[in-house]
Amino acid sequence: MKIGGLLRFSMSDYPGLPAAVVFTRGCDFRCPFCHNGPLLSSRSAPDDPGVEEVLAFLHRRRGQLGGVVVSGGEPCLQPDLDSFLRQVKDMGFMVKLDTNGNHPRVLNVLIEKRIPDFIAMDIKAPLAKYPLLCGRPVERDRIRSSIALISGSGIPHHFRTTRVTPLLDDTDLRAIEALVPAGSEHVVQPFRADRVLDPALISRYRRR
Repeated sequence: MKIGGLLRFSMSDYPGLPAAVVFTRGCDFRCPFCHNGPLLSSRSAPDDPGVEEVLAFLHRRRGQLGGVVVSGGEPCLQPDLDSFLRQVKDMGFMVKLDTNGNHPRVLNVLIEKRIPDFIAMDIKAPLAKYPLLCGRPVERDRIRSSIALISGSGIPHHFRTTRVTPLLDDTDLRAIEALVPAGSEHVVQPFRADRVLDPALISRYRRR
């Protein structure tokens, strides 16, 4: 596991639970509105926490935190994600996985093993606009497959979309909502025009 950061306490990242957030390194998307630009590279930084350091911290927080969120970057790029999540669960924590949905095979394995206790998947855009919102070509069938896997898993979950006002309009949001299966929650998050991968978005947002 390449870990790029650790948020030691959060009341907003795991629904209903106080949690720590583990941020993994590396992402296969380059969303212009990304707020975690320093995590996009898989190259480790000198101040990155090590796996043993993170596990030791979590061990000390047993009974104080209810959950651990593994976010990124994109956690499903980590070859030892399964093992890491198991170690966290074995400490008694509920585990939430944040994902961009571009790795349905990894999700399928984790779901079949019933490892995540909650899954949050970003639906970035209507499928036709995915390359624009993700900054590179995307295999749309992967996104469809991940939505179907998560919605049919029986695991608590939600889908979420950041409403990037310069790039998404009301018609786009309706198209995104149509991708969300009945019975699954869809959360629309506001776009924060401050720390983003593409600074041009900030000026576009402020001119509207």
